[in-house]
Amino acid sequence: MHADRRFPVIRLVLSLAVLASLALPATAFAEGWESVGTIDGVRVWRKQVEGSKKLAFRGEVTANVHIAKVISVFGDAKSRRYWVDRWKADKELEVKSPLERTYWIRFGLPFPVSDRDYVLHTKAEVDAAKRVLTARIKSVPHPAKGIDDCCVRGDVTSTYYRIEAVQGGEKTKLTVEVHTDPRGMLPSWLVNLIQKGWPAKTLNGLVRAAQRPTVTAHPRFVDWHKAPEPEAPAPTPAPAAPPTADRERPGN
Repeated sequence: MHADRRFPVIRLVLSLAVLASLALPATAFAEGWESVGTIDGVRVWRKQVEGSKKLAFRGEVTANVHIAKVISVFGDAKSRRYWVDRWKADKELEVKSPLERTYWIRFGLPFPVSDRDYVLHTKAEVDAAKRVLTARIKSVPHPAKGIDDCCVRGDVTSTYYRIEAVQGGEKTKLTVEVHTDPRGMLPSWLVNLIQKGWPAKTLNGLVRAAQRPTVTAHPRFVDWHKAPEPEAPAPTPAPAAPPTADRERPGN
């Protein structure tokens, strides 16, 4: 039996501040966002999701860091420990390409709360014209990692990252949207209260990790802060040659 079931809610309230980290790195939501203010420099919104008592949250910040370094950290499995709050362990389960993979991740939580784990599929898309990388992440089953006694298996319905190069300098605009359920014997109101701070922890953690002097810029994105080269004008077609005298002579 997990510890969540052996202790009253009042004891959980004292130790659940770390649950802001449980919504990991879905589809971007459209309308209905309600501002909850700025948390540690990150603008945060929340949204009701039909059929769920868990709220979706959104965060946005523009940081003084090169986008090539942000993407380098974001896409590197070995870097998760440096920016994912409460990281305890992870394992790559299936890597289809540099932009698509499935992995398992575990979060260490303080007693009496059970650790949480997730199996996540992530797929990223690159828009070179707009200088934007987006990634969508959600929970999936995978034969290489079933549910075991180590943790309560959480569910990420949807998570969306947008990483955009700001022109005219080395600033990066980061946006994240998430809707997740850490499951277990945790009341929805408490999960919503704690997860309000998740976007700020996540984006600030990613920025700090990307600013480390040991991080190498991803070579594919090093030029993204430069203005795109203007397209060369299409060549003007040469004028048609006038008909010769022989072609104009009747009967020729």
